[in-house]
Amino acid sequence: MLRRALLKRCPLCGAGRLFTGWFRMKERCPGCGYRFEREEGFFLGAYVINLAIAQGMVILLAVVPLIVRLAGDPDASIAPFIVGGVIGAVVAPMIFYPWSKTIWSAFDLMLRPVSVEEPADKR
Repeated sequence: MLRRALLKRCPLCGAGRLFTGWFRMKERCPGCGYRFEREEGFFLGAYVINLAIAQGMVILLAVVPLIVRLAGDPDASIAPFIVGGVIGAVVAPMIFYPWSKTIWSAFDLMLRPVSVEEPADKR
């Protein structure tokens, strides 16, 4: 399931074309009819995954290099590190957004498999 999600495919059946745009996911899988938003607020977990990726990028692009640089030269400019932090905080979440939604759907399916009541919800 997780491998399918990393390929931006339905974690349940593996069908593609889940997004109508970069930031807009279809309500249901075009292959199996699985409803992605299983409950209200479902994608909060996807936002948390995206936040973790953003914070990781800020650490990798700004915090660690800044510490290393300032350890060698305490008078060094911090401007390039601020740019790296902004890129990590703003650009990385926008790029990773679709994957965060499919990954969260896969985690949810692993923890809560489709129940008997849910197939009636399919088209």
